[in-house]
Amino acid sequence: MASYEILSVGDKLKSLRKKYKLNQDDLAGNEITRNLISQIEHNKAKLTRKSAEVMMRNLKRICEEREMPFQEDIEYLLEDERLQAEKILDIYINELKDLSVYKDASFVNKLNEAENFLVKWSFEDKKISIYTLAGDYFCNSNDFYKSAVYYEKARSLININMPSHDVVPIFRKLSMVYFYMGKYEYDIKCCEFALDRFEDMDEEYTAIFLYNSALCYTKLKQYDKSLKRLEKIENMLEKGSEKYYRALIHKAVCLQYLEKYDESLDIYNKLLIRFAGKNDYENSVIILLNIAEIYVNLSDNEKALEYLKTAERSIVNLDETHPKVPNIYFELGSRFSQLKDLNNAKEYYLKALEYAKKFKYYFVIEDILLELIDIYNKEKISELKKEFFLVTSKLDQINSRLMLKMIKYYTNISDFQSINEICKFSEDFIKDKL
Repeated sequence: MASYEILSVGDKLKSLRKKYKLNQDDLAGNEITRNLISQIEHNKAKLTRKSAEVMMRNLKRICEEREMPFQEDIEYLLEDERLQAEKILDIYINELKDLSVYKDASFVNKLNEAENFLVKWSFEDKKISIYTLAGDYFCNSNDFYKSAVYYEKARSLININMPSHDVVPIFRKLSMVYFYMGKYEYDIKCCEFALDRFEDMDEEYTAIFLYNSALCYTKLKQYDKSLKRLEKIENMLEKGSEKYYRALIHKAVCLQYLEKYDESLDIYNKLLIRFAGKNDYENSVIILLNIAEIYVNLSDNEKALEYLKTAERSIVNLDETHPKVPNIYFELGSRFSQLKDLNNAKEYYLKALEYAKKFKYYFVIEDILLELIDIYNKEKISELKKEFFLVTSKLDQINSRLMLKMIKYYTNISDFQSINEICKFSEDFIKDKL
């Protein structure tokens, strides 16, 4: 650790004598022995407050006799190595907080310093603070995989004696990044654990965990389970709040996929009126796309296209930094694909791919590649193969559906060289994991 130095009490005493050019007898005076000072300097005896006070009195007297300034602190001298380490970790925590707003390497460099320091000095509460700050930093940088690693490190240090208000936010953050990673089963377990373990947590957090698990059940196509959780939180949320309307959208989605179209459309239409008045373009576009999908399922393609065109006209108003943007473009591509308009489908899938890369939504990239394989021609498919290699490396796992679909495509066109490349890449990847 280069930035901060920890000194034993003995080393501090030696440094003090060297600074003032004193021998051991000078500090000992008549009240303690020179031998005691020698024992302390060799870390064989503990420095007591009484002995430290004697040394400081003698040092102050000598400084006055020599007309030298005296600026020493007895508390510093008495600090043992563990107390110094704790103070240094507090400094690291404050520095990491300050550096978290910068996008250069300064935060990561300081984090590496702190982690190296933690190898020797284990303070669980400080570790949790540092790991949580790291998780926050990588989450804000859309590096959800690193974020999850640090949140999981923080979670592993939690014990039953820690107050819930310090612990529950870690589970909430972990739940969020699991969703962005597409780890829906992990997310559900995280939410259920928090709900079972922390019975006294605030109602706000209860609603968050119920809602997050509902989202995951929907992704897993378990719509009834999702609806049950949404019903539980409906009365917890303030009517008219953003969270309340978000839950209503999700309720309508579940009803839609359960083919309860009339109930779903009733909610969607009421929400459209509300969002139009608030200029909430992101949610408006999502609802328009969902309504279009309902009409596709009802074989009313004309009506579906009407809503789809309205959604298209609205996308110019989207905030390009909004986290829903990659999924919005993906759903636009999906609707055009359902209507057999492959040119528009490809255009929006490529737009979705652009934003998914920007946001580092690798699980969304996988979904996009699965769709583009059916649209791309032979010349373009090689680009998807490169994307497959890239996303596999980023996710640190092989999407078997994507791999098999690519192999099937290359088999149909007798491109055995590409098949061998995919197999070789996958084989090497699996070997590296063993």
